Amino acid sequence: MTVFIILAGIGLVLLLISAFFGFFGDDIEAAPEVEGGGPHFLSLRSIAVFLTAFGTVGAIARYYNLPPMLSSLWGVLAGAAMSGIYIFAMQMVRSQEASSLIEDRELVGLTGRVTVTIPADGLGEVSCTVKLQTTRRLARSKNRQEISEGALVRIIDVQGDVVLVESI
Repeated sequence: MTVFIILAGIGLVLLLISAFFGFFGDDIEAAPEVEGGGPHFLSLRSIAVFLTAFGTVGAIARYYNLPPMLSSLWGVLAGAAMSGIYIFAMQMVRSQEASSLIEDRELVGLTGRVTVTIPADGLGEVSCTVKLQTTRRLARSKNRQEISEGALVRIIDVQGDVVLVESI
């Protein structure tokens, strides 16, 4: 029973340290070569949850005089279940996060306004709104014609840092 209690204590200490001091976040993993895209079974918090559940349930089972192997089996089942619940809950939380980064593909098809005149064979500037924020990009006319300041344009393509536009 002592081993189970020690394992539960180690898991609990790791959980408390990570909760109060922010150490062992899901960015730090036991196996960094595994790309999980968020919390997974090898993250240190997931391992801490497993150890806490394993030790606690194993100690309770030994308290009720179950054999060590059966107590370990109950501990493994409880640890796996609690780690699974933790991973599921953290993935649900992570799926609710929003990104304010504007990717190039999100600009294609948007309507914008020319803020700096686009010369026939040169660069100007276009302003448009995406994800509730205004972005300004260097712009070139698709058909190589001048587009004056204030004109409405549609973004056709993104080529590096420059958007390709056409008049509406």
